[in-house]
Amino acid sequence: MKGWVLGRRGEEAVELLDDGHGSEEEIVECYHELGLVNRWLGGFRATFEPLDRWTDRSGPTTILDVAGGDGDYAEQFLDWAGSRGTQSHVYMLDYHPVTVRLARNRRLDALISIRGDALALPFQDRSFDLVHSAAFFHHLSIGRACDLLAEMCRVSRRLVIVNDLVRSRLAQASIWALTRGLSTNRLIRHDGPLSVSKSFVPRELEAIARTMEQRGHTDLRWQITRTFPYRMTLVGARLSGTDR
Repeated sequence: MKGWVLGRRGEEAVELLDDGHGSEEEIVECYHELGLVNRWLGGFRATFEPLDRWTDRSGPTTILDVAGGDGDYAEQFLDWAGSRGTQSHVYMLDYHPVTVRLARNRRLDALISIRGDALALPFQDRSFDLVHSAAFFHHLSIGRACDLLAEMCRVSRRLVIVNDLVRSRLAQASIWALTRGLSTNRLIRHDGPLSVSKSFVPRELEAIARTMEQRGHTDLRWQITRTFPYRMTLVGARLSGTDR
């Protein structure tokens, strides 16, 4: 069985987008294709199905999407809130100037796009009902992933949600075949399979969550779920401020 286990590649394996590659046209195309992947392969479901389970009809009303790329998830949050009759304000933070500009080009009054560092969030403690990040933790070392989760806990009043890929040989082979068969974008073709090999498995993400108690975040209850085919979601619910 050990031969089937895919060892994790670390920060030394750099994705092209992280290394500053890609013209603006390539980046726009890349995020468009990532949006399709999220719609068809469970990316959005991995966020919103757990969110439905952990919230009532009234909230959350303030949301921060960390490393939110072109704002696709942020817009999905606004649509989700609207479908529940809730008025929400969504802040989207990313470091890449092109993606922040793409998010601002959505021209949504309730979406505020900010360029900033995910590891040093420019917000006060407990500023948001929900703090979310999708497909970003795999870019980080274990130490930096712990730092990021601690920052997300710091600025969250109620919920923390981490949505990411699950590392496996089957997932890597599937993503390799999918990117070769359906995309000509060099960023997608290079970064897609590499993202899987840089990702965590559930027990590793759970271990990162357990370190939060040592960081002073002792009132969060953690739960991890899987979404078919290759996603997992870590939810941290603050015991003093959740709906359940």
